[in-house]
Amino acid sequence: MSEVRRGPPRGEVHVWAVREPETEAALERCLEVLTPRERDRWRHLVPSERALYAAAHAALRAVTAACRGLPPGDVAFRRGTFGKPYVAGDPGLRVSLSHTRGLALVAVSRDGPTGVDVERLVPLRDPSALRRQVLSAWEAERWPPGREGPLHEGLFTHWTCKEAVLKALGTGLAGDLTAVRVTPGARRDGPVPVHHAPGSARRRWRLRLVDVGPEFRAAVAVAGGGDVVRLRRLEPGERPGPAGARAGPGACPVNRPRPT
Repeated sequence: MSEVRRGPPRGEVHVWAVREPETEAALERCLEVLTPRERDRWRHLVPSERALYAAAHAALRAVTAACRGLPPGDVAFRRGTFGKPYVAGDPGLRVSLSHTRGLALVAVSRDGPTGVDVERLVPLRDPSALRRQVLSAWEAERWPPGREGPLHEGLFTHWTCKEAVLKALGTGLAGDLTAVRVTPGARRDGPVPVHHAPGSARRRWRLRLVDVGPEFRAAVAVAGGGDVVRLRRLEPGERPGPAGARAGPGACPVNRPRPT
């Protein structure tokens, strides 16, 4: 079967959001998309993690298949040193997967290295520990005490933005969050300047917060493009059309921040 390379046009990054399946029928649709190896891994997970794993990996496989014009089972991934998925046979198609309790996001682009991250806002037992993990010394010294609120929204927003950049670089959780410098505030949507990222001084970063609901913070980063972000939604186990054309709320143009 010949491959057709589709997916986002140059200058766009598409972010697909999928919720955890809530019924057995929805879960079965997700499992039908997975490969035997993925289903075997699913069976060995603790029960509380199975629904999210099935939805997330079915979405990654289905979206990638739509971008390649292939059946989901024919899509092959290779993994980087830190687990980042790369599409075998189509190096120009960049994919990234993130999930948190209740929601998974898949980002795809053809512009450059791409990373997506989503975190659920949850009460923190020790906010200072997360601040040490996320903020550089410079950021911590200037952190406004009133920014955090009861759920520490600003801290989660910083974490999500930095994680998206590190995932684009291919390091993810193994990378140093404090080495990335961004200034997102505590918003849920909008462009965010990237002032510094390790080993990428010459990259033209596009980083944007994506509003996927008040209980989450989400961000997508593209090195070398991604001027427009399109948020799209999938039902658990759903397969996009041949060109991945099912639209969500619409386009989110990314403003170009001034150089710093």
